[in-house]
Amino acid sequence: MQTIGTIAMSFMSSYFLVYLTDYAGLGSLGATIAPSILAIGRIVDAVNDPLQGWIIDAAPRMKFGKYRFFILLSILITSVSICGLYSIPGPIKTNVALLYVWILFFYLLYDMGVGFNANFALIQTTGANDIRRSKLMLYNRLLAVFIGAVFSALLAIVNALNSRIHDFGKSFSVTTILFIAIGFAISLPCLLMVKQGDSDTQEKKEEKARFKDVLTIFKLNKAFIVHFIGVLIRNFVFTFMTATTAYYTKWAYCADMETGQVNNALLGRISMISAVVMMVPMLLSAILSPMILKKLGLNVKVLNFANWITLFTGILTFILQMLGILQLNYGIFAMLMGIMAFGNGLCFVPTQTMWMECIDYNEKVSGKPMGGTISALSGFIGKVQTAVSTLLVGWILSLIGYEVDSATGDYLGQLSGIPAMLNWFIIVCALLPAICSIASVFIYRKYPLASEQNTIKDTSQGAQV
Repeated sequence: MQTIGTIAMSFMSSYFLVYLTDYAGLGSLGATIAPSILAIGRIVDAVNDPLQGWIIDAAPRMKFGKYRFFILLSILITSVSICGLYSIPGPIKTNVALLYVWILFFYLLYDMGVGFNANFALIQTTGANDIRRSKLMLYNRLLAVFIGAVFSALLAIVNALNSRIHDFGKSFSVTTILFIAIGFAISLPCLLMVKQGDSDTQEKKEEKARFKDVLTIFKLNKAFIVHFIGVLIRNFVFTFMTATTAYYTKWAYCADMETGQVNNALLGRISMISAVVMMVPMLLSAILSPMILKKLGLNVKVLNFANWITLFTGILTFILQMLGILQLNYGIFAMLMGIMAFGNGLCFVPTQTMWMECIDYNEKVSGKPMGGTISALSGFIGKVQTAVSTLLVGWILSLIGYEVDSATGDYLGQLSGIPAMLNWFIIVCALLPAICSIASVFIYRKYPLASEQNTIKDTSQGAQV
């Protein structure tokens, strides 16, 4: 069911800026247009995401299942928006005003699609069994890793198509539509096979959610507040890791530093290897995370263990780059990124399960689960992280005068600036994740469910649970 959402998120986190700068034929405009679009998008999201969450929670019960209904909307909207973002018509590219309108429209449409993906709320309706929830999130993770492995072939397919089309922009668009079509063909029938839990389909009368209940989440749900801030910081690890990895591998290992020419065939192969190097450790960590959780006992302890892994690996990667060693050997870079990916992968199952804990906690302290709102706000985090990383990379590319020939992929900027550019890329994909990891350790010290001896005050019943 989550196939189309996972594919769409991969496009936005890994290729949005790369497409605009290297494949869309926009030149330097590609690096400057993204910050404006993303800034507007985040301002809209600050109001729109809580509103979408409230719309989900306030919606009446449906025979189809209201969470399933909104996930269906998410699948439809996300599919259309990604195809639009990565298929900019030629006449639109020649008009800056129309270009901004086109990208902004489909970007906000994508944001809306993410906001309606009530996956956490749907799983929460199946009951409060942590083992079942963990298994469901593990299966989601394994699916995401598998999709990521398949997604690693994207640039190779683009290069193969371009050998016939001779236009990287069109080749990228055709490949995008192909991936989205396959994802849609999987997600839609799978959604129809999902059964929503009894907590949302039973015919008991329930008080309708009001918009002020959204504010109550921020007033009473300490678990949500801490986890929201923690995920906002911690998930930057993966976002930053993937933000500049494609750029670094392209210019450190696939380009001639004297001419700026790129070996696109080598780039395609290395891109696939890099994706596998990232995905295999994440697959392994997803399988091991339930066992590690059983050993350590608490989700927070698993998160902290993963944080220390990414912290030390990120610092080591940065040091090797500053010493001039990293760019000499792709194997070293791949190994370090694989270790960081393993640490990041350990966080997925406990982090996602903790969102459902937040829904449980909210029901205890306020009498209403507000699952749709909490799901929407969790999606807001991902969009903020993608926006921040893209803004940061866009700023770096603008600062160094980054410009690439969209027909050949060769570098058109000052070749003397490539070494400094590589340093900036490592700061983003290694040093910043290390900083986010240690910050996360301190944030989760405030998590109210961080020990077995915790109590949840039920204000609606006046009791201690």
